[in-house]
Amino acid sequence: MKNKNKILLLLLMVVLLVGMTSCSTDVYEKPFGESTGVWDTIVNGIGWFTYYASNLFGLLGDTYYYWLGLLIMTLVIRTLGWPVYAKTNDMTIKMQLAQPELNKVQEKYRNRKDQASQQRMQMETMEIYKKYKINIFGCFMPLLQMPIFIAMYQVVRRFPLDNSVYFTKGEHTINHNFLWTDLGNTDWLTNLPLALIVAGLMFLSQYLVQKRSEAAKKHTGPSNPKAEQSQKTMKYMMYFMVVMMFFIAITNAGIAFYWIIGTAYQIFQGYISHRGMDKKRDKLRSRV
Repeated sequence: MKNKNKILLLLLMVVLLVGMTSCSTDVYEKPFGESTGVWDTIVNGIGWFTYYASNLFGLLGDTYYYWLGLLIMTLVIRTLGWPVYAKTNDMTIKMQLAQPELNKVQEKYRNRKDQASQQRMQMETMEIYKKYKINIFGCFMPLLQMPIFIAMYQVVRRFPLDNSVYFTKGEHTINHNFLWTDLGNTDWLTNLPLALIVAGLMFLSQYLVQKRSEAAKKHTGPSNPKAEQSQKTMKYMMYFMVVMMFFIAITNAGIAFYWIIGTAYQIFQGYISHRGMDKKRDKLRSRV
């Protein structure tokens, strides 16, 4: 169950990445404008926040730095989404505690395929979920953030267009330079270093997730063949996602910079979460 949920989430993330790159690029070539619907209102709202953040909300006077706006926007939205991350992490811990009992139920009915036995297996499984207070829909909580992430992606793609006159009203310009590159740049050779950093950080993030998952096996009991196969599938999907993100990042320096910040923050989240995992696990175990 736990591995299936992870695979489902990874699959949805891959579909999201493919969708963002394969759909019509017209929306990414359109400058910001007046809101014509709910979606435009969300995108424009994030765009306005990025614009104001690019000069520290007025503290830098008439100086605007695009990289600064991206940095603040990403950190703020990721931090606001931390409660969803924490809830998902709690569900993972509960699944780890429940896994030995779930394995026993699956083994008990492994060779009993009649309808009555399957119904009893489902009932016993649901009793275990109830015992550990596991919400079977909890694995979909991260999807609540997906519309915001899609909107952020659009903002990053569209912000450099005509220097975002919609925000500046032509009164000043926004500096898109960061280190050696223009964050509105689409030249793959110039963007290659940033894209390599994206791929490296994403690989590190997924590697750490795998290591923590392996360390958690001592709480879940021995793996069954299906779980092992699911783990292999998950690894392949993770590597595919790293490659996908590299090829997307190489096409747009702003996207690469945005993903570098987001992935680094994700690694930080994982580190903080992992530090308190044993304490949370003991606390949850004492309640059941």
